[in-house]
Amino acid sequence: MLHAVFVRTLKPGVTDEQFRAAWVPDNAAGGYPARTSIGRNVSNDRQVITILELDMSLEEFNTVAASLTRPDSIDRLGEIVETTELQGVYDDVYGPESFYSLSDNV
Repeated sequence: MLHAVFVRTLKPGVTDEQFRAAWVPDNAAGGYPARTSIGRNVSNDRQVITILELDMSLEEFNTVAASLTRPDSIDRLGEIVETTELQGVYDDVYGPESFYSLSDNV
C-alpha cells in the first residue's frame, strides 16, 4: 500500500470548494485508483492535508500518477496555495492489521 501525502497552506480566503475544484480530477467519480481524504488542520484553518491511499506498487503508481490530479492542477493550485510543507509518496511498513497483532502481545 502506498500513501501520497501533501500538506499545504492555502492563501487567505480560499475555500474548501476552491481547493477541491483545483485539485480533484474529473474522473474521480468513477474508477479513481485511490482512496482519498482532504482535511483541515484544527489549529490552522488555512492548512490542508491530502492523503491518497493506493493499493498498488510504486511502478504502477508511476504509471498512473499523472491521472491522479487535473492536468492543469499545478497552475490551478499555484493560484490558491501559499506553500507546500510536505509532499511525498510513502510505502507501508506496518499496515492496520499489524497493530492488532501488537496489542495481542501487550
